[in-house]
Amino acid sequence: MELYEAMDKRRTIRGFMKAPGDEALRKIIMAGTKCMNAGNRQPWEFIIIDDPELVDKVSEEKFKLNAVGGEALARPQKTLYQKARAVALCYKDGPGHLWTMWACAQNMALAATAEGLGVVPSTFWDEGLKKAEKLLGLPPDYHIAVVLVIGVQKGYPRVETPQIKRRPEYSWLHRNKFGTPA
Repeated sequence: MELYEAMDKRRTIRGFMKAPGDEALRKIIMAGTKCMNAGNRQPWEFIIIDDPELVDKVSEEKFKLNAVGGEALARPQKTLYQKARAVALCYKDGPGHLWTMWACAQNMALAATAEGLGVVPSTFWDEGLKKAEKLLGLPPDYHIAVVLVIGVQKGYPRVETPQIKRRPEYSWLHRNKFGTPA
C-alpha cells in the first residue's frame, strides 16, 4: 500500500476478530523505530503483551480509568485487548522523548494499515498509568507513552473507506501569524 493511501485509509478501529501474526507485528514495531526522534536518542522500548493473565490485568486498569464515564462506555475498550495484540510503547525519561513516542505510534499505525490491520491507541494516566507500568515491570525512569492495540478488524476488508467529515482543506493553515491565510 502506498503511503498516502495508508494515510487516507487509517482509522481508529474498535472491534477486532483476531490478533496479528508475529511477523506482521515485528514489521509494525520496526516501522515505529524509523520515526524522527529527539537527538537520535532512540528512547523506545516495546513490550508485547500476550500473556492472557497480564492482558486481563492491563485491560482491567484501562477499564477502571474509562469507567469514570460509565461502565457501558468502558467495557468495549477492555474487550479490545482480548482479540488483538497489545504493544506498550515505552520511553526513558529525557527531553523530547514523549513526542518521539507519538511519532513512533503514528508510524506504527500507518504500518498496521498497510498490513491490512486495525489499530487503536489505549492511553493510561494518573494511578492507572502507575499500575500499568508496575504490571509491565518498568524501571523507575521509564514510562508508557501509549499501548497500541493491533488486530484484524471486524468486517475487514471494507469495500469502502468510511468518509470522515473534515475541515476544509487549508482552513487551518496560517502564514507568519495566526489568522493570516497562507
